[in-house]
Order: sequence, then structure tokens, then C-alpha cells
Amino acid sequence: MSKITPNPAKALLRAEIAARIAALTSEEKKRQSQIVFDKVINHPFYSFANRIALYMSTDQEIDTAPIIKHIKARGAAAFVPQYAGGRMRFLRLEADDEKNMSLTKHGIAQHGKDQTREDAMETGGLDLVIAPGVAFSNSGDRCGHGGGYYDKFIAHVRSNPPAPKIVAIAFSCQVVDEVPTNEQDQKVDALIYAPK
Repeated sequence: MSKITPNPAKALLRAEIAARIAALTSEEKKRQSQIVFDKVINHPFYSFANRIALYMSTDQEIDTAPIIKHIKARGAAAFVPQYAGGRMRFLRLEADDEKNMSLTKHGIAQHGKDQTREDAMETGGLDLVIAPGVAFSNSGDRCGHGGGYYDKFIAHVRSNPPAPKIVAIAFSCQVVDEVPTNEQDQKVDALIYAPK
């Protein structure tokens, strides 16, 4: 497989969005996260999903902790990514896992290598993937952080139907008119964000 050449337009967009997010107050992040939470839990994709993958958010992203709590409260299964050896797996969150996770070099909480958890793709797949990203367009284009993990994962699950629905969640400042894309980039099925 050929190495992907970094796209200068994406690098520029990532820098611009990082600056926009850095300008948000913690109160504004909290306000938008609450609106996104309300929209997610009332979305039909979420209502019909019992096996949901989502990410452990950092303070530069929509807060996913309330969504995780809601998934567990309704008796559904929440799966979060574990990055190891150049691949991403989705492992089930069990009680109190969030308190015992270590941080990666990028500051993302994940299961330790010694923690044995159910792997979503080995035990029945997923109904919904709530994906992170840097920038999104209303037409469903997504610019990630540059590792290609989610694009590879989404392409894989879409090639093995039934594929889960892919929903992106974002701050309003992450939504742009156009996202530079290439053939590896995967569109999302829905974008949920708080209006300005």
C-alpha cells in the first residue's frame, strides 16, 4: 500500500480549525456539547442502535461523556477505540473503565493493552459509529486528524454489510463549506452540531 502524501490544504484547514476551537470558552464548549447531546439522543440512528462506538473526548472536542452515560443507562453497549500497533479496535466500556484508562501520547483515554474487553467487530459488529474529526461539511465530507484510522475502519465496515451508520459530532466552528478530500476519505451519514 502506498504511503499517503500529506495534503497541504488539509494541514492548513487543521491549523485553522485548531485556532477556532482554541478561541472557544469552556462555557461555550459546554453549551454546544449539551445541544449536540440532546440532538444525538433524539436522532433516529441513535434510537435504533444497541451497539454504539464513540470516542473518548479531549477538551478540544464535543464532550462525549454524557452520551456514554446515556448509552449505558438505556442498557445499550458503548465501544471506544484502542489504538495499538497501527490499528484501531473498538472495545466495550465496562463499569468504571473511564476512571482507569491511561492516556495515549495524544492525550486520548483508552483501554490498556492488559485489559481484556469485548471487541465489537468480533462479537456482532456495530449499529452506529459516532466519529470524531477536525472539520466537516454539511454534505458529509470529513477531515480527520491525519492518521487515517477512521477512514480505514469505515471503509472496512462498509464493505461488510450490514454497515453501521456513521455520525459525526462537532462544534459549529468545525463546520466549513468545503473539505479537501481524496479517494481514501470516507463520508459520514449525518453531521450533528450546535448552530451558531
